[in-house]
Amino acid sequence: MTNYIRFFHAETHRFSFAAIEAAVTAITLLVFVVIPTRHFAFFPNAGFRRFAQRRLRACISIFLLSFLGRIVLLPIEPFRVPNIHDEFSYLLASDTFAHSRVTNPTPPLWHHFEAFYVLMQPTYASKYGAAQPLFMAFGQRFLRTPRAGILLSMALAAASLCWMLQAYVPPEWALLGGLLAVVRISWFSYFGNSYWGGSVAMLGGCLLMGAAARLGCAPHSRDGLLMAMGLLLLANSRPFEGVLISLPICLYTIWVLFHKRVECRIWLPGVVLLFLGAAGTGYYCHRVTGQFTFPWVVYWRQWSICPPFLFGKPNYSVQYQFRDQLVYSRDFELAPYVSSVNRGNLLTGLAVKAIFQWLFFVFPALTPAHIGLIPTLRARKSRILMYTLAFAWPGFFSETWLQAHYVAVTAGAIYLVLLNGLRWMRVRARQNDLWLRLLRGTLASVVIMVFVRLVVVPGDTFPPNWASQTGDIPGYQDISRMMEAKAGKQLVIVRYRPDHFWGYSWINNGYDIPTQHVIWARDTEPEESNIPLLCAFQDRQVWLLVPPERGFIPPPDRTAHWRPAGAEQFFKPYPMSASKACYSESIAPW
Repeated sequence: MTNYIRFFHAETHRFSFAAIEAAVTAITLLVFVVIPTRHFAFFPNAGFRRFAQRRLRACISIFLLSFLGRIVLLPIEPFRVPNIHDEFSYLLASDTFAHSRVTNPTPPLWHHFEAFYVLMQPTYASKYGAAQPLFMAFGQRFLRTPRAGILLSMALAAASLCWMLQAYVPPEWALLGGLLAVVRISWFSYFGNSYWGGSVAMLGGCLLMGAAARLGCAPHSRDGLLMAMGLLLLANSRPFEGVLISLPICLYTIWVLFHKRVECRIWLPGVVLLFLGAAGTGYYCHRVTGQFTFPWVVYWRQWSICPPFLFGKPNYSVQYQFRDQLVYSRDFELAPYVSSVNRGNLLTGLAVKAIFQWLFFVFPALTPAHIGLIPTLRARKSRILMYTLAFAWPGFFSETWLQAHYVAVTAGAIYLVLLNGLRWMRVRARQNDLWLRLLRGTLASVVIMVFVRLVVVPGDTFPPNWASQTGDIPGYQDISRMMEAKAGKQLVIVRYRPDHFWGYSWINNGYDIPTQHVIWARDTEPEESNIPLLCAFQDRQVWLLVPPERGFIPPPDRTAHWRPAGAEQFFKPYPMSASKACYSESIAPW
């Protein structure tokens, strides 16, 4: 794993970013323990407390800080180009919605356009839910880039976290939680800097938890509507994880409303919105799959060997035409299932999943705040969230794969625990000054790590932590730009090397393949001739691309020298003898 030192244009393999943060945290805590408290009296203070009392202003401030702060950081921390299968699938859905479509017809010769996490039958569509792509489509259509939709959803998620915390902790602590989410999640994590997901699920979970708490205290129809919105966002982003947290919270809310005999006008608008949203979700699923089934379920039946849950059975009926699909499904995706089920390593697998989430949400700077588990469980208002976590986590662990954006639905509860840990330190400081030093040292280490992160860019890490970025596809940025810059329509036939890494996906097309400027297609020879494809696109200049497997990745620093022209060696005009053969075929152009 490599860390890139920005501005110095240097790479280092000596320390991982997590080790750097652990060292910074330890040194900072030691300094705060040794030096008298009066020299670091930055929190809590009266000014911060007065600002947080106006709750709406606090939430708006968190929204603006998340959105505008990330834009301000662009000259130093530019957005990374999409580089993993999930991102390209989300971009397809965004492109579809931005052009006022629900789904797309299956393209002819569709085997040439097979892509990971994309349905080709019965329609051409992403396997993912519609919630995040709708945000991206909004940005693509009205702000000219789906990135704007990601920034918007992430800013709303951070603001909703602050709003949710206001129902459980004093306003100044809720504002502090929102600030922590901005610097730990919005600005640097893949939730707000990629198309991989996480922000919309976090938004849905925070709306659900915040609205449920308010309905339990002072019921209002507005909170019922927000709770319904949270449920719909969860259903259309992370449906399984959403069910795990929604079931106990909804049952508790229904019990409270029934016990208090709340009037119908309070909860009816939310119920109506929920039913309308459920109907819309069913309509979308039916249009994409031809049945009332989530697209990811149909995709699993068609393309995945690995079951989504450890208690499932592998789908060995799948047949693959291309080697990268087989290698990914058989050797990588199935690995945790085989390890946990066949080798008796279930407990080890569960521990690894827990550590992965700890690395993303907590480690190492916020680790001392873990002591908030006990006060959170003791507090009557937040006890239902602890019960929800106890109910949801076994379900999370039953999933074959568990990423941070799966667990994003519980981000509100996780931050509540951390804030209660910090609050407990503040209370204990009345008896022992050491606790106040520990509180301020923890917050100081978070702030210091922001500046460290601006200089040190973590390499591609798995699992991703709050500061890491996914690695680029070798040559992808430069070759894509070269093709897009060429005059006239282009067809790029991609021929993978025998040692091709399945994670480097080049077959990424938009919603309407025949009309896009550059079409990326798979090479099917020698098993199947490319001539029908060439005949279908006779009006295009055809290229043969043999993409690189290493190197040709621009550094994450705009001031660093980079020569993109070197990528031209990997593509050349397709042999004309093959392209002319279509004239002897009785195949009409597309």
